[in-house]
Amino acid sequence: QRAGGLLPRQWSQRLDLLAHLVWRDFSLRYKRSVLGIVWSLLVPLAQLVVLVFIFQSVVPLNIEAYPAFVFVALMPWAWFSTSVGSASGLFIANRDLMRQPDFSPLLLTLVNTLSNMLTYLVALPLVVGMLYFYHIAPTPALLLLPVLLLLQALLTTGLSLIVATLNVFYRDVQHIVAVVLTLLFYLTPVFYRSQSVVERFSLIYTVSPLAVLIAAYRAIFFYGALPSWPSLAFVGLSGLALAAVGYLIFLWRAHEIVDLL
Repeated sequence: QRAGGLLPRQWSQRLDLLAHLVWRDFSLRYKRSVLGIVWSLLVPLAQLVVLVFIFQSVVPLNIEAYPAFVFVALMPWAWFSTSVGSASGLFIANRDLMRQPDFSPLLLTLVNTLSNMLTYLVALPLVVGMLYFYHIAPTPALLLLPVLLLLQALLTTGLSLIVATLNVFYRDVQHIVAVVLTLLFYLTPVFYRSQSVVERFSLIYTVSPLAVLIAAYRAIFFYGALPSWPSLAFVGLSGLALAAVGYLIFLWRAHEIVDLL
């Protein structure tokens, strides 16, 4: 009974540690900053202004309520790109924690993902406000938001674990990730409709879990419609696969990581 009673306590301690680390990471990011968390919103807002100017005035895409159309997809993209982009330095920057025998390095990738998710949640009132400005009313489809958050957290954490582990051994990974994220932005339907892509390239938007996920966010916020369950299942399976691959890579090289740090 004693051994069995320890399990809930251990889980409670781990959840408390996770919550503490997430809040610590989130708050330290904006410590001694005059604008604080506003900085995290300025980058996507600046991107929004540029995209709206180009694709509404210079090269019009003729999408109704275009700023809202872009913003509902741009914010989850910012969460994803910031998390994966910063994952390369997670193990290196936290080498002291990595050397603690009772600390799981896997926790760092989860903390990074959830900390950046808080930034996304803080930005949600702006998203809702912009939708209201364009007279786009919320629908019951928004109840699916927690599911999308869970799927994105799984997908992001799995990919971040792969990046964080490999970057310990090959420092080129951080530069490769920066380039890939730049290219991926244009291959993800953030500022255009995936339906507008010519047919021979449409497969890219079907097999990309991130593209499917971004489309799902736009569906529940902008169109007020439920995304298809098979597409969400595909994103979930992709996230589980990435998490499994990341965990196996980590276990494979775990005994070398601390020595290299």
